[in-house]
Amino acid sequence: MGDRPFIVGFSFGILPVILAYFKGWLWFPAELTWENQGFLILCAIVTFSNYLNEYLQWYPLQYSKFAPEGGCPARVGWFIMYSTPALAYVIVWNYLGAPTSSYDLLMLGLYCTHFTKRCLEVLFVHKYSKDCLFLTVIEIASFYSLGAVVTAYSLHRLSGPDRNSFLDDELRVKVGLCIWVTGQLINLVHHYILSTLRSPGSYKYIVPTGGLFGLIVCPQYCGELTSWLGFGLIGYSFGAFVNYVPMVAYLCARAHHTYRWYGTKFDDYPGKGTMKLWPWVY
Repeated sequence: MGDRPFIVGFSFGILPVILAYFKGWLWFPAELTWENQGFLILCAIVTFSNYLNEYLQWYPLQYSKFAPEGGCPARVGWFIMYSTPALAYVIVWNYLGAPTSSYDLLMLGLYCTHFTKRCLEVLFVHKYSKDCLFLTVIEIASFYSLGAVVTAYSLHRLSGPDRNSFLDDELRVKVGLCIWVTGQLINLVHHYILSTLRSPGSYKYIVPTGGLFGLIVCPQYCGELTSWLGFGLIGYSFGAFVNYVPMVAYLCARAHHTYRWYGTKFDDYPGKGTMKLWPWVY
């Protein structure tokens, strides 16, 4: 029941974006300049590449259970992967004149808080059974940093001089913040659950239980996407969703192969009705 096709997970993931547009909670420029078109094309290319590379396994990122032993200490490697995009965002923000409007500072704060949380998890929560591949560190750091550069640039350049008015809709901003915080908490809680599965010194893989693991195989991915959705709603501009849409494709694919991996390793897991990423849907 849970092994539904990619299109189901991806379509459900982008449904909130479509609904936000018709609700008037997603600002889209009336005129598609060459910059607008370029960002949309780039977003589409990265999204489709994530489908090809991760779902169809053309060139999947090798980490966690899907990777061999590497030569880079895992804690160091993951810290680099998560600190680099925050640094990239700050650099672009500074390059654009370090704008200090409430909108610019809020989006900067949310973006950097997300990756600061991930860095703290790397240092104090996660447990690792093997080292990272150096190539994977470079690939993931580059992938996230590209998203940071595109997001920082598009939120400033493509949202126009009136972007501070994007915060005038208090209901949308409050709903977005609630969704963002909820996603961060879901992600954190399930990362903590994963960190408590193995006893000290043990490298045996343990089937995750507790929290939402009874409903979906990858609740930590669900939490991450939820937080990016909240980020997009707060940002209002279509540029605030340039991380979310490609990440939906990427994490739908990773969840799919995690689901399949469990099926090859454990006879009774995933259980009947267990989904991959979205409860009761995919």
